[in-house]
Amino acid sequence: MVFYMLLALVSAVAMASSGVIARLSGLAAAELTFYRLAVGALCLLLLLLASGKLAVLKTKPDWRIALNGVLLASFMLCFLSAIQYISLANAIMLVYLAPPLSAVVAHWLLQEKLDLPDTGLIALSFLGFAMLQQFQFQLVLDATQLPGLLFGLLSLLAYSGFLLLNRRPQPGHSQLQRTFYQLLIGACCVLPFLSGMALPTSDSLLWIALAGIFPGFLAIYCAIVALQHLPTRVYATLAYLEPVTVILAGWLLFAEQLSVLQGAGVLLIMLTGLMLALRHKPAKAVAQAITKVEQQLAPLAEPANTAQVAEDAEPEKT
Repeated sequence: MVFYMLLALVSAVAMASSGVIARLSGLAAAELTFYRLAVGALCLLLLLLASGKLAVLKTKPDWRIALNGVLLASFMLCFLSAIQYISLANAIMLVYLAPPLSAVVAHWLLQEKLDLPDTGLIALSFLGFAMLQQFQFQLVLDATQLPGLLFGLLSLLAYSGFLLLNRRPQPGHSQLQRTFYQLLIGACCVLPFLSGMALPTSDSLLWIALAGIFPGFLAIYCAIVALQHLPTRVYATLAYLEPVTVILAGWLLFAEQLSVLQGAGVLLIMLTGLMLALRHKPAKAVAQAITKVEQQLAPLAEPANTAQVAEDAEPEKT
């Protein structure tokens, strides 16, 4: 489970990189979303070509994969629409209700039972997230903010659906295939919102590539793999590393102020994530995972004996 926790952390950090790329690139939000999904699918296609695994795409995507692609695009586009009517803090607060909501739904629908300690840790992680936002949730239900509230709720539901559907994939569909088709279908869903988009300039090509590699391919693939192996309650807590990364990136890269309350929120999220991870990862399993990694790295240290190591080594099961 340690490996999949690391994947969830990589996904959260890669997701957060979209904010940095958006600020430095100057790309419009809808354009960045399209490049993030389309170039991400292209990166995965090139990886499959280079590794000789293109055959995994021959299996047709089922309705779950197609729906997840739609949910992925809907979650991003609804969030971008919400911030046109309500503050960024309010929109983020609504969207990040999705991880704890998904954990509660998984308790009832997927038999992932929540006990009292797990529930308390999830609640504390959300408290830490609220501290990152400095408790600035001042939503007024008037005619000007109501569309933002509706878009925010739609983004929340789409994100929750994306998390839950990826918890129970069809056995015959590989993770690479699911990632490719979800990215591709998501990109197609964004196309109608790009009327009048100009061709990318040479200055923006680097940012487009980074958007496709990190918050696109890497973030979505790691999320899909991690969701298949981690309990929803564990992934829900680790997902709050994304806003933590955004806050820290603003502090380190853009000289934004980090208040004492936000710093405490960062520590609280990290602490609850660590405690939840320890609750679901016995020490013996950690040792087995470390041994497996050491065995996998051993051939790199002794290239002359690679063939012999491959014959003799038996991978331990975690």
